[in-house]
Amino acid sequence: MKKLKKVSLALLFTFVITSCSNSDVVVQIYGAYEYNCTTHEYRVLSKNIMFPFMKVEKWYTKEEFHEANVEYALEPYAGLAISDEGLLEISPSKEMSYGMLKELIMEVDCENPQDIMLF
Repeated sequence: MKKLKKVSLALLFTFVITSCSNSDVVVQIYGAYEYNCTTHEYRVLSKNIMFPFMKVEKWYTKEEFHEANVEYALEPYAGLAISDEGLLEISPSKEMSYGMLKELIMEVDCENPQDIMLF
């Protein structure tokens, strides 16, 4: 009976490990960015001037990307006497942030995932 329990437990553990394996589809874009088609997250692979507010190797959702973009844009105004309305006018809109991401992944085809390289 103990052996049956151990074997059953071992099989269950093996099943859980294999079912939780990393099956995300990640597409590399020009060797500088990555897009995860499964979780719809983005990341930069090295520091770059296009997205200076993104930390290297950190995955960002659309919302996290926008928040990082806003924080970076408002950083020079920290401590200044500017009203919230004034800060809203200065900060990037969600549409602007999402548009940047859309341009980044416009060549990505998650139905037929292939890395996008420079020719």
